[in-house]
Amino acid sequence: MGVEEDIKKRAQHIRELLLSAHLKEALEQIQAQMSGISDWSASSRFEDIDRSYRYMLQYYSQGSPDEHRNEVYRQLVRRALLLNDDVLQARLQPTSMLLYYQHLRSTQSRTENIEGLRLALESFAELGDTDTHERNLGLLFDLIWTNGEWNSSDSASLLELIDSPLVIEDDSALAISAVTLSLMERFDPLKCIFLCQAARSLSTTVSVRALTGLAVALGGYNDIMPYFPEVTDAIRLLQDEPDICERMLKVQMSLLLCRETKEIDRRMREEFIPTMLRNPKLGDLMREELERDDDVYMSTFSNLKNYPFFREIHNWFRIFSIDQPDVRKALGDNTLATTIGKSMLSSGIFCNSDKYSIALTFSQIPREQRDMLTGQINEEALEAMDEKATSASPAGAAETFSARQYAHDLYRFFNLFSRRHEFRNPFDSNLNLLTDSPVSPLLQTTESEQAIAAWLFGKNYYDEAVQAFRLMESTAHPYSTDYRFYQQLGYALQRTQSYNQALEAYRRSDILQGGNNWTLRHSAQCLRVLGQADEALELLLQAEKNSPDNLSLQIQIGDCLVDLKRYDDALTRFFKVDYLKPDYPKAWRAIGWCAFLAGRTDKSIEYYNKLLNAKPTANDCLNAGHAYFVDGNIQRAVSLYRQSRSMMGPDEFEAEFNKDRPILASKGIAEQDFPLLWDLIE
Repeated sequence: MGVEEDIKKRAQHIRELLLSAHLKEALEQIQAQMSGISDWSASSRFEDIDRSYRYMLQYYSQGSPDEHRNEVYRQLVRRALLLNDDVLQARLQPTSMLLYYQHLRSTQSRTENIEGLRLALESFAELGDTDTHERNLGLLFDLIWTNGEWNSSDSASLLELIDSPLVIEDDSALAISAVTLSLMERFDPLKCIFLCQAARSLSTTVSVRALTGLAVALGGYNDIMPYFPEVTDAIRLLQDEPDICERMLKVQMSLLLCRETKEIDRRMREEFIPTMLRNPKLGDLMREELERDDDVYMSTFSNLKNYPFFREIHNWFRIFSIDQPDVRKALGDNTLATTIGKSMLSSGIFCNSDKYSIALTFSQIPREQRDMLTGQINEEALEAMDEKATSASPAGAAETFSARQYAHDLYRFFNLFSRRHEFRNPFDSNLNLLTDSPVSPLLQTTESEQAIAAWLFGKNYYDEAVQAFRLMESTAHPYSTDYRFYQQLGYALQRTQSYNQALEAYRRSDILQGGNNWTLRHSAQCLRVLGQADEALELLLQAEKNSPDNLSLQIQIGDCLVDLKRYDDALTRFFKVDYLKPDYPKAWRAIGWCAFLAGRTDKSIEYYNKLLNAKPTANDCLNAGHAYFVDGNIQRAVSLYRQSRSMMGPDEFEAEFNKDRPILASKGIAEQDFPLLWDLIE
């Protein structure tokens, strides 16, 4: 292990010691970690913490009463946590080749500060010096990102910058992203409080970015939050502002939607990009870049993140502008810039990062071809494409649009940036913030709880849906008095194999609306799994009174009768379904198995042959093989077993076959026949 890795590993160990109440050992490790650094401030802080703790131990050993002991201990741990981060940074700063420390060393050699950069950014609108403005943005980002633990002056200066009416909104938004990245590098309570203050900004973009920053950054600090109550208090104060809570819901849903990126990528490639390429000339020029391989959307755009523009870390967080110098240079002609920039790149289809990718692609097009393209752009096609983009965007809502754009920008950075492995990727966690997150209080509203629960349930995240439903239940959410609430909770529990709890939820649903067939049938499913077929049949017969002609219900009743070994009664149900709905494979499958269990092998083979002549599943082939095996047709049985084995795979086939061996034995198959059969299958 290298020296740098050893330093980082020790810092993590110190953190673990502090959080597990091993303060004495942690201080010893911090002292060892400080070896070789000449930071008098860190040394002074260490000596103060160490001396205070030794006094505490001395007073305690003497039995001296101290009603403030617990709070003093908590403060010592807090101070040691922050000192640990400072010492880690001091050890790595001189020589580390991590991007963070490279930028840190660069900013330390400069004289600019945030106050001066604010004044420069404010003058941009008047002076219009684009090159200077670009340099200032990069420096501002680096100064904020690599700044260590803030003091009150740092916070006030940046707050003044983002509140300034003379600073472009896009520049303020970039500053918020720098704070977020800085906070992810190391914890700082003042940065957290700053983001809470920025969340109150009149700018939707700034507010959304601040809330998103809290969401993605604080996920890595759940364990230390009890030591920084001022942060928790600042977040809770935002609860009193309904607009912020509504905005936080949009942030949450946008982050959750990043789980669906693969599906979104497919749609982008198969639906939106072909629309963009519909113009033949535009398509010819861009298809090589956008369709160079068969990968999905993310992979496509990863090929377009190699421009020098994306080597500058701050450019990944910029809001798209056709006036950005690299974009203006790439597009060249003003007419082309207006047509392409406003009609295509300003649409809601692409996030800011991908808009820059597409714009920069035009830098690869020779000037004469760009001139030709300007006159050949089909305005009508672009208008139709922009209309499609608008309809695909989230209802045109500014907050939702901003939240989704930024979530996708972050996703691109943490998954495509060339040095992404130097950063903690927040998208590696599920980013469900409703429970167990520092920002959970902002989402525990009537609207947010129900929206998040519905999304999790609808996307089949049943474990998380159960947590959301339980939270709603515990807070007496209005929806928790609706029978459908307990149907959904029950179904989520059923899908997580918590059958007894699911039954309890279904029971409560039945209290709120008795005799509901959906509730009865799903309750019966749970009872069958739990081996309570008699009770299940009782519920199903009750449901049958409400829907006597429901064929699916008839099959469910038949399956329950099979569990009770009432095969003739079950076959009566199945034959009824087969009569009323011919060519129904589900009925054939039920008859084939039930007839086999009932000893009516000929009838079983008859119905399995129907399945085999249609589209048999691996289990159809397996069960048909059983019927032929018991009937004595070994060759046909072996053929079907081989087919099933090929479809399932050897391991699954063997497991499924072995489950049925007792049934085969009960049908007269001798134990010594199984090895022979198995050798034939092999």
